[in-house]
Order: sequence, then structure tokens, then C-alpha cells
Amino acid sequence: MTVHNKLIYIFTVFVLLSSTSTLKAQVTESDSTEVESDDENDENEGDFDANFTGYSDVTYWDLLRDPNFKFDPKIIPATQHYEGVDWDTITINPYKVSLKEMNDTILLALKDSFDCEFHPPAIGDISSNFGFRRWGRRPKFHYGVDVRMEVGDPVYAMFDGVVRVAKRSADYGYVVLIRHYNGLETLYAHFNQLLAYSGQPVRSGDIIGLAGSTGRSTGPHLHFEVRYKGEKIDPNKIVYFPSGSLLSDTLQIDKHCFSHLYQVKSVKLKSKYHIVKRGETLAKISYTYGMSVKHLAKLNRISLKTKLARGRRLRIK
Repeated sequence: MTVHNKLIYIFTVFVLLSSTSTLKAQVTESDSTEVESDDENDENEGDFDANFTGYSDVTYWDLLRDPNFKFDPKIIPATQHYEGVDWDTITINPYKVSLKEMNDTILLALKDSFDCEFHPPAIGDISSNFGFRRWGRRPKFHYGVDVRMEVGDPVYAMFDGVVRVAKRSADYGYVVLIRHYNGLETLYAHFNQLLAYSGQPVRSGDIIGLAGSTGRSTGPHLHFEVRYKGEKIDPNKIVYFPSGSLLSDTLQIDKHCFSHLYQVKSVKLKSKYHIVKRGETLAKISYTYGMSVKHLAKLNRISLKTKLARGRRLRIK
């Protein structure tokens, strides 16, 4: 780095730190509605943009964590549940397992006096629940709950644990995922402002971010998910959101927790897709299937001007 670039770097960091010690985004307030991509894209979430300031040497964690921070693998929680899987700070779901046919029953102690207290992630009305909902003319499964919030409302870590992922994602916006000592992982999305970083130990009730509407969202809210080995569990089985209370100190994990995956698979089997060939356009494909260009574009959430790459999969039903 040249002396000139070093001066620019130091000045940039100084300005950012003087204005805020956290990463912040501009959001527009409107009705709280979740807009989320298909679940199979879960593990393909985009990496955090290290160049958000315009200078390659200024990164997200430069602004949040101590410059001398070194992650100690000894603090990784619940290793007995995640043996053989690396501690991944980028990929939201690195586990690649299916639990809908699991034979075992696992009893998790969600709360105890030693290393796992409880605090609700947020208290508020649920604007969109766990389960199927209509997206245009087709049903779509929503893998979390949306809690209606105002921009800047605090969001809390639900249990004690360590932040595994804290980044910007195309769909989730500013997102935090925490691995807890009880074996669960919880995901918090669409922050306006991050207050946590990967590798950070957190206690139940620590503020990890401020609510917003970043990513694929049309209004300020918290999108909240509960996961075990990457598979989603209905948060309503754990938390009563209107009062923010824990339903039980324990959670039984078995195949019934993931029965919704059979419903999702059934719906997907009824869907039909077209693989784009060289030179094909939206107009040509829509004509082939007897549908309007506008409907085809809406079905795939693309614009009428989108250029189609060969091999792209388009939904036609």
C-alpha cells in the first residue's frame, strides 16, 4: 500500500468510526412484508462485500472487532452435534444433511443456569408466519417468522452462543447466525445495522443488531429462523412471540420437526421448469408455453429486459 493510500485508509476508517462503530444501511419504511428466495439457494448466499467503502483494505470486521482479535476454536459451541463439519463463517448452511427421515430422538436442554439463558429475539406481532403462503399465483414456503418492528429497534441473541456468520446477503440483507451451546442455530435477518461479528461470543439478551429492511424485503421487520444442523424448525414451537416467552426449557428433535419438508417437496414436484438454450429470449420461451412475457418474468422474479444465460432454469408453472 502506498503512503497516499494509507492516508486515505486511515481517514476513511476514522470517519466511519466517528459516525458509527457498526455497519449501517439506508432503508425505506413501508408495510412489513418478507420477500425471500427459494430455500435451495440458502447455502449460496453472497459473501460480505469487503469493499463497501471503496478501498480494498477496509473491511467489515475492521469496524466492529478489535484489530487484535483472534478466534479460538476452543469456544466453538455444541461440537458434539456438529462433528466433522468445519466452523464456516460464510456459508449459512454448510451441513448438507436431511433430517426428515431421522430415526433418533434428541432432547435439547434449551435453557439452564450454566451456559444457556433465554431472551426473546424480539417482541411484537408476527406479520408472516412459518409455513406456506401465496407468492403470486403459487404457494411458497416461509422458513421463519417475521416480527413487525420499527427501523432501529434492537434485536437480541436468543440464547448464549458464538456468532458463526455476520455478513451482507442478497436475500437476507444484513444477517447474523448464532451457534448456541444447546445445539440450535438461530438466524436474524434484514438488519439496518449490525452489532456483531463472526467469532464473537454472545450472551442471551445481547443486542446483535438493529431492525431494518435490507435484502429482499419491502418493510422493516425481523426475519427469524431456528435451525438444527441447517434444517429449519418452526420457531413457534419454541417461543410464544406475543409475550416473548419460552414455551419449554427443553426441545425434542425428531423427524416430526421436519415434516414440512415433505410438503415442500410435493409442491416442487408439481412445478415445471425450462432450461434456457442458446439464443432463447423471454418472448420466445413464453410463446412456446402459451403464456405472456410479463407472467413468465413475474414467475421468475426477473425484469422484462433480463438477458438469459444458456443453462439458466426458468419456472414455467
